[in-house]
Amino acid sequence: MSETSSKPTRSGPLVIYVDDERPNRIVFEQSFTEFNVKAVSDGTAALELLEANDAAVLVTDMRMPGMSGEELLRIAKEKYPRTIRIVITAYSDVSPILRAVNEGLVARYIVKPWTRNEVAQVLRWACEAWTFGRDSAALHQRLLETERLATLGSMAGMLVHDLKQPLMSLLINIDYLRELADAAPMLREAIAQHQSLPSDKKHRLDEVVGELDSLTTDLKTSAVHLSDLVNSLRDMGRPRDGTAPALSATNPLPIVRHAMAVCQELAVAVRASIGYDGPGALPSVRMSATELMQVLVNVVANGAQAVAARGSPHGKVSISARPDGEMLELKVRDDGVGMPREVLDRAGTPFFTTRTEGTGLGIAQCQRLVGGAGGRFSIESEVGKGTTVTITIPVADSTAA
Repeated sequence: MSETSSKPTRSGPLVIYVDDERPNRIVFEQSFTEFNVKAVSDGTAALELLEANDAAVLVTDMRMPGMSGEELLRIAKEKYPRTIRIVITAYSDVSPILRAVNEGLVARYIVKPWTRNEVAQVLRWACEAWTFGRDSAALHQRLLETERLATLGSMAGMLVHDLKQPLMSLLINIDYLRELADAAPMLREAIAQHQSLPSDKKHRLDEVVGELDSLTTDLKTSAVHLSDLVNSLRDMGRPRDGTAPALSATNPLPIVRHAMAVCQELAVAVRASIGYDGPGALPSVRMSATELMQVLVNVVANGAQAVAARGSPHGKVSISARPDGEMLELKVRDDGVGMPREVLDRAGTPFFTTRTEGTGLGIAQCQRLVGGAGGRFSIESEVGKGTTVTITIPVADSTAA
């Protein structure tokens, strides 16, 4: 039962608040008297209210006995899709909240301990979004998708600080590994002179030492790329001074090769291959190495996954490159399952995905990054024959830094 049953009826859009702890319900109701709040103790009571009322907002805790917050959100999404769903959670519950945002279960989240001003702002937004969307399902959906993007961005910002420390440790240890790789000739000599070591073990150790250089290079490239991504996330939250960022001049060939190496495991698992077919030297492009890496890893990984979905061996993902005047054309072809027209038409729509583990943001991000560099990103696909992604990027001026 609601603790407000004996109090005067409030007006305005209905806000349902769900929490199994009575003190929390009382505090919430008394803190937001300007809203029409009805607080209930469990998911069953919340569903009864949703059935009987055209509720604007559902605010729920995640951890509750009986019906969990996630179960309640899933039922509410299916039966009452117009109701704006919000979750209150602890910072330690970031993973399930990210999953809930990705699956469209919630539009906003509130981290405990909350402040009155923060929650009031969220409730005002939710009530307004519900009111604006009453007469237009398309507008309602657009509002929710925009908010989900903003929510994912703010959650990413929360994690950036925590990622910096392990990344720093990773980079330091990779530098130590580089010192070991540089000592490979001495190590090989020591192995060869070791009299009591069996020949098969000598051979294996020699192979391992021989792989140190390429292994260290790949690790350093990946770690620097990850560090640049984290820095980009951090910089997104900083105010701009209006100065346009300096243009980058990036050699695309090392990026192509690294994207192939990163995705090779996906291909090997299904006895497929990833190859490069193009010139041994390419012109620099007007796009940062980090952004080009994001694009190519996304596209090549998608190709490898499409080949894997085909379910038969000897599939192939190929990358070709062709300079064309002031542009460089990169094509990523796969002979995977391909996409039907209705899926191809929606490729790049935020949150649209055909994979249960996907977020639907990869292709949208690729389109944004390539477009931001002044390039073009296009997809052609045919069911049963495969997919071709064409990425066209401006060649950098010789004066670009």
